[in-house]
Amino acid sequence: MNRNFLSWIRSNDKEIIGVLEEQANNLVKATSALVEFMSKDNINGETSSSIIKNLEHEGDQITHKLFRILDKTFVTPLDPEDISRLTSAIDEVLDATEGVANRFVLFVIQKPTEHMLELAKVLLSASQEVQLLVTRIRNLKSASVLIEHSRNIVNYEQQADTIYRTAIAELFQTSNPIEIIKLKEIYETLEGAVDRCADVADVIEDIALKYGNG
Repeated sequence: MNRNFLSWIRSNDKEIIGVLEEQANNLVKATSALVEFMSKDNINGETSSSIIKNLEHEGDQITHKLFRILDKTFVTPLDPEDISRLTSAIDEVLDATEGVANRFVLFVIQKPTEHMLELAKVLLSASQEVQLLVTRIRNLKSASVLIEHSRNIVNYEQQADTIYRTAIAELFQTSNPIEIIKLKEIYETLEGAVDRCADVADVIEDIALKYGNG
Protein backbone atom coordinates (compact mmCIF):
# COMPACT_ATOMS: atom_id res chain seq x y z
CA MET A 1 0.00 0.00 0.00
CA ASN A 2 1.70 3.19 -1.22
CA ARG A 3 0.64 6.67 -0.18
CA ASN A 4 2.38 10.00 -0.23
CA PHE A 5 3.34 11.18 3.25
CA LEU A 6 2.07 14.66 2.38
CA SER A 7 -1.45 13.29 1.97
CA TRP A 8 -1.66 12.43 5.67
CA ILE A 9 -3.32 15.64 6.78
CA ARG A 10 -5.05 14.07 9.74
CA SER A 11 -6.20 14.98 13.21
CA ASN A 12 -3.27 15.37 15.63
CA ASP A 13 -0.69 14.24 13.05
CA LYS A 14 1.65 17.18 13.71
CA GLU A 15 1.38 16.66 17.44
CA ILE A 16 2.18 12.94 17.19
CA ILE A 17 5.22 13.41 14.93
CA GLY A 18 6.30 16.31 17.14
CA VAL A 19 6.32 14.09 20.23
CA LEU A 20 8.32 11.43 18.37
CA GLU A 21 10.84 14.12 17.47
CA GLU A 22 10.92 15.24 21.10
CA GLN A 23 11.67 11.66 22.14
CA ALA A 24 14.48 11.31 19.60
CA ASN A 25 15.98 14.64 20.68
CA ASN A 26 15.96 13.50 24.29
CA LEU A 27 17.76 10.29 23.31
CA VAL A 28 20.55 12.27 21.65
CA LYS A 29 20.91 14.37 24.81
CA ALA A 30 21.43 11.18 26.83
CA THR A 31 23.95 9.58 24.46
CA SER A 32 25.79 12.91 24.19
CA ALA A 33 25.97 13.07 27.99
CA LEU A 34 27.38 9.53 28.05
CA VAL A 35 30.16 10.40 25.59
CA GLU A 36 30.92 13.64 27.42
CA PHE A 37 31.24 11.87 30.76
CA MET A 38 33.44 9.12 29.32
CA SER A 39 35.70 11.68 27.65
CA LYS A 40 36.69 13.40 30.90
CA ASP A 41 39.98 12.66 32.66
CA ASN A 42 38.32 12.64 36.06
CA ILE A 43 34.88 11.11 35.71
CA ASN A 44 32.12 11.45 38.26
CA GLY A 45 29.98 8.39 37.73
CA GLU A 46 27.25 9.34 40.17
CA THR A 47 26.75 12.83 38.72
CA SER A 48 26.73 11.58 35.14
CA SER A 49 24.43 8.69 36.00
CA SER A 50 22.03 11.15 37.66
CA ILE A 51 21.96 13.36 34.54
CA ILE A 52 21.24 10.41 32.27
CA LYS A 53 18.69 8.99 34.72
CA ASN A 54 16.81 12.31 34.63
CA LEU A 55 16.80 12.18 30.83
CA GLU A 56 15.55 8.59 30.95
CA HIS A 57 12.76 9.70 33.29
CA GLU A 58 11.92 12.52 30.89
CA GLY A 59 11.90 9.98 28.05
CA ASP A 60 9.35 7.88 29.95
CA GLN A 61 7.14 10.95 30.35
CA ILE A 62 7.38 11.68 26.61
CA THR A 63 6.46 8.08 25.80
CA HIS A 64 3.46 8.19 28.12
CA LYS A 65 2.39 11.51 26.58
CA LEU A 66 2.46 9.95 23.13
CA PHE A 67 0.33 7.00 24.22
CA ARG A 68 -2.19 9.41 25.78
CA ILE A 69 -2.43 11.27 22.46
CA LEU A 70 -2.93 7.99 20.60
CA ASP A 71 -5.71 6.99 22.96
CA LYS A 72 -7.72 10.10 22.10
CA THR A 73 -6.92 10.25 18.37
CA PHE A 74 -9.29 8.60 15.91
CA VAL A 75 -7.16 8.92 12.77
CA THR A 76 -3.36 8.96 13.05
CA PRO A 77 -0.60 9.75 10.49
CA LEU A 78 0.68 6.17 10.89
CA ASP A 79 -1.05 3.07 12.11
CA PRO A 80 -1.17 3.22 15.93
CA GLU A 81 0.69 -0.11 16.05
CA ASP A 82 3.56 1.38 13.99
CA ILE A 83 3.74 4.45 16.22
CA SER A 84 3.73 2.24 19.30
CA ARG A 85 6.54 0.06 17.93
CA LEU A 86 8.61 3.13 17.06
CA THR A 87 8.26 4.94 20.37
CA SER A 88 8.92 1.70 22.29
CA ALA A 89 12.05 0.98 20.24
CA ILE A 90 13.45 4.47 20.90
CA ASP A 91 12.64 4.10 24.59
CA GLU A 92 14.64 0.86 24.74
CA VAL A 93 17.74 2.64 23.39
CA LEU A 94 17.39 5.22 26.15
CA ASP A 95 16.94 2.51 28.79
CA ALA A 96 20.12 0.77 27.63
CA THR A 97 22.01 4.07 27.68
CA GLU A 98 20.97 4.63 31.27
CA GLY A 99 22.01 1.05 31.99
CA VAL A 100 25.56 1.84 30.92
CA ALA A 101 25.78 4.85 33.23
CA ASN A 102 24.29 2.88 36.12
CA ARG A 103 26.91 0.17 35.78
CA PHE A 104 29.73 2.71 36.08
CA VAL A 105 28.37 3.58 39.51
CA LEU A 106 27.49 0.02 40.53
CA PHE A 107 30.91 -1.36 39.56
CA VAL A 108 32.82 1.73 40.78
CA ILE A 109 34.56 2.20 37.42
CA GLN A 110 37.12 4.99 37.79
CA LYS A 111 38.01 5.37 34.13
CA PRO A 112 36.40 3.98 30.96
CA THR A 113 38.55 1.99 28.58
CA GLU A 114 39.32 3.23 25.09
CA HIS A 115 36.90 0.66 23.67
CA MET A 116 34.10 1.88 25.93
CA LEU A 117 34.53 5.40 24.63
CA GLU A 118 34.61 4.11 21.05
CA LEU A 119 31.36 2.23 21.59
CA ALA A 120 29.76 5.26 23.25
CA LYS A 121 30.69 7.42 20.25
CA VAL A 122 29.18 4.87 17.86
CA LEU A 123 26.03 4.87 20.01
CA LEU A 124 25.87 8.67 19.79
CA SER A 125 26.24 8.56 15.99
CA ALA A 126 23.54 5.89 15.70
CA SER A 127 21.17 7.88 17.94
CA GLN A 128 21.77 11.01 15.85
CA GLU A 129 20.78 8.98 12.80
CA VAL A 130 17.61 7.92 14.66
CA GLN A 131 16.91 11.60 15.31
CA LEU A 132 17.35 12.39 11.62
CA LEU A 133 15.08 9.53 10.59
CA VAL A 134 12.27 10.64 12.89
CA THR A 135 12.56 14.19 11.56
CA ARG A 136 12.37 12.93 7.98
CA ILE A 137 9.09 11.13 8.65
CA ARG A 138 7.22 14.45 8.82
CA ASN A 139 7.77 15.54 5.21
CA LEU A 140 8.92 12.38 3.50
CA LYS A 141 8.01 11.91 -0.16
CA SER A 142 10.13 8.85 -0.92
CA ALA A 143 10.61 5.64 1.04
CA SER A 144 14.15 5.31 -0.31
CA VAL A 145 15.31 8.28 1.78
CA LEU A 146 14.28 6.60 5.02
CA ILE A 147 15.68 3.24 3.94
CA GLU A 148 19.06 4.80 3.10
CA HIS A 149 19.39 6.36 6.56
CA SER A 150 18.09 3.21 8.23
CA ARG A 151 20.94 1.29 6.65
CA ASN A 152 23.41 3.85 7.99
CA ILE A 153 22.38 2.67 11.46
CA VAL A 154 23.03 -0.92 10.42
CA ASN A 155 26.56 0.16 9.50
CA TYR A 156 26.99 1.63 12.98
CA GLU A 157 25.75 -1.64 14.45
CA GLN A 158 28.43 -3.50 12.50
CA GLN A 159 31.09 -1.05 13.74
CA ALA A 160 29.94 -1.64 17.31
CA ASP A 161 30.12 -5.42 16.82
CA THR A 162 33.73 -5.13 15.62
CA ILE A 163 34.74 -2.92 18.57
CA TYR A 164 32.94 -5.23 20.99
CA ARG A 165 34.71 -8.35 19.70
CA THR A 166 38.10 -6.63 19.92
CA ALA A 167 37.38 -5.39 23.43
CA ILE A 168 36.29 -8.81 24.67
CA ALA A 169 39.32 -10.50 23.12
CA GLU A 170 41.64 -8.04 24.89
CA LEU A 171 39.68 -8.30 28.13
CA PHE A 172 40.21 -12.04 28.41
CA GLN A 173 43.95 -11.54 28.21
CA THR A 174 43.83 -9.99 31.68
CA SER A 175 44.04 -12.07 34.85
CA ASN A 176 41.55 -10.35 37.18
CA PRO A 177 38.26 -12.33 36.99
CA ILE A 178 36.25 -9.66 38.82
CA GLU A 179 37.37 -6.95 36.38
CA ILE A 180 36.58 -9.24 33.47
CA ILE A 181 33.01 -9.71 34.72
CA LYS A 182 32.41 -6.00 35.36
CA LEU A 183 33.94 -4.67 32.14
CA LYS A 184 32.35 -7.39 30.01
CA GLU A 185 28.91 -6.41 31.26
CA ILE A 186 29.51 -2.75 30.39
CA TYR A 187 30.73 -3.70 26.91
CA GLU A 188 27.65 -5.87 26.41
CA THR A 189 25.30 -3.10 27.55
CA LEU A 190 26.94 -0.56 25.23
CA GLU A 191 26.84 -2.93 22.28
CA GLY A 192 23.24 -3.79 23.13
CA ALA A 193 22.28 -0.10 23.08
CA VAL A 194 23.57 0.18 19.50
CA ASP A 195 21.61 -2.98 18.64
CA ARG A 196 18.48 -1.26 19.94
CA CYS A 197 19.17 1.63 17.51
CA ALA A 198 19.16 -0.97 14.74
CA ASP A 199 15.75 -2.11 16.00
CA VAL A 200 14.52 1.48 15.53
CA ALA A 201 15.91 1.41 11.99
CA ASP A 202 14.03 -1.83 11.28
CA VAL A 203 10.76 -0.28 12.45
CA ILE A 204 11.26 2.85 10.35
CA GLU A 205 12.22 0.81 7.30
CA ASP A 206 9.00 -1.17 7.69
CA ILE A 207 7.07 2.11 7.90
CA ALA A 208 8.82 3.46 4.80
CA LEU A 209 7.99 0.37 2.77
CA LYS A 210 4.39 0.42 4.00
CA TYR A 211 3.62 4.09 3.40
CA GLY A 212 6.27 5.60 1.14
CA ASN A 213 6.39 6.07 -2.61
CA GLY A 214 9.34 4.08 -3.88
